[in-house]
Amino acid sequence: MAGIELVQDRATKAPFPLTARIGHNVAMEARRRGLLLRPIGNVIILVPPLSTSHTELTSMVEILKRAIEAVTQATTKSL
Repeated sequence: MAGIELVQDRATKAPFPLTARIGHNVAMEARRRGLLLRPIGNVIILVPPLSTSHTELTSMVEILKRAIEAVTQATTKSL
């Protein structure tokens, strides 16, 4: 299990406003790409099955990375 906190500014760790629903939006984007996640506010929880192979885990992380990039880049432009 891994929790990934999504922040607006990595240097200051300033959070995204909760009204932006970043965690939810990242989870929905990841779902469109084939990965189920659990959002809790600005934190994404990744809970892969214990039987997950290295290849599958690599794919999950790549999907998560692309989903985070897609949502945060779009959100940062609109904030």
